[in-house]
Amino acid sequence: MTRRYAFVVPRYGAEIVGGAETLAGAIARECARRGDEITVLTTCARDNRSWENHYAPGCTVEQGVTVHRFPVDDRNLDVWIPIQIAISEGLRPSLDDQLEWMAQSVNARELYAHIARHSSNYDALFFAPYLFGTTFWGALIDPSRSFLIPCLHDEHYAYLEVIASLFRQVRGALFNAAPEMDLARALYGDIRGGDVGMGFDFSRFDQVNQNPRPYFDDTFRYLLYAGRKETGKNVQVLIDYFIEGKESGAIEPDIRLVIVGGGSFDDLHRPQALLRQDIIDIMQVSEAEKLALMKHALALCQLSTNESFSIVIMESWALGVPVIVHGECAVTRHHALQSGGGLPIRSGEEFSGAVSELSGNAELCSALGIAGDRYVRREYCWHAVLERLDDVMDSFSPGTEAVPAKSASREES
Repeated sequence: MTRRYAFVVPRYGAEIVGGAETLAGAIARECARRGDEITVLTTCARDNRSWENHYAPGCTVEQGVTVHRFPVDDRNLDVWIPIQIAISEGLRPSLDDQLEWMAQSVNARELYAHIARHSSNYDALFFAPYLFGTTFWGALIDPSRSFLIPCLHDEHYAYLEVIASLFRQVRGALFNAAPEMDLARALYGDIRGGDVGMGFDFSRFDQVNQNPRPYFDDTFRYLLYAGRKETGKNVQVLIDYFIEGKESGAIEPDIRLVIVGGGSFDDLHRPQALLRQDIIDIMQVSEAEKLALMKHALALCQLSTNESFSIVIMESWALGVPVIVHGECAVTRHHALQSGGGLPIRSGEEFSGAVSELSGNAELCSALGIAGDRYVRREYCWHAVLERLDDVMDSFSPGTEAVPAKSASREES
């Protein structure tokens, strides 16, 4: 059965790094690979800060997927920024201000016109992530065919009336993990859909052993953070916990913290951390270098509390490396406990304890890594992910019921 799907994302391109864009793009390409008719509808933007038009508008074919790009509309940042700041600080703007906030978000009138003209050509349109104008306005053009891939977090934005209205009007949602689905249903009611997630091509992980160890010699022991250097990812908390553990003596002197990814320590308000010999900042690296860094780490540290999936955790497990996650993040805690491949922590003391356990117990490290690897290869191989996707979409056929909170293919813990 050939399915006709459109994926609507604010940015799309091989060089674009972003969790939602990566996840939606990967599903789109894998659906195309199995023979579905897939279209990506997106803007001409590449940079997620300026949102300036970079790519030429028009239609291209990229990695087997038809991509239509449309120019980003002009924005009034003098209007958008104060409302954005107010929401981020926990204030609840009026409904008119919420709508104006969305009106000055990332929008593309030509994209919306295309959806209005051609939505009936698709069996479904998937919109990701939930916070963008392209998702909000685009999904409401033909809500009977619209599904969200929301990448929802328990954050101030999720509690706005305009967001609740969006979730309640679309036909359903594809979630990345069961706790994300639980959050949506707690906030907005009985949202139909199911837990789908993202799949991986494991051949690229199996080949990492052939790569030389980058940057460091064999005696170098390190914890790794891989991702954007942003306070929203709690990188500053990781730095503080690491320094606290070192200064108390709970973390062994030879262990370093390696932080790799775009951004600046100035954005983390921790520039002084770079003066330390045991904190190493590495800017953008190739995919092969990133995986090699993961492969040889003592553990991957992902202390963000705002995750709906976490690709880097799955990549780390696929390489047999354990993870340390924040216990306040329902999704990453769920993955750590379901897999047996990670250690949730809630304080600097618990972080130091986890690092001490891992650094002093090679058998524990190996057991956690093996458990995580087994979990990600079982639950997030493409066969399992596409089976869950098809189950969710088939549940919207006439005479069927909504997919239950946990897909039948999932093993109970």
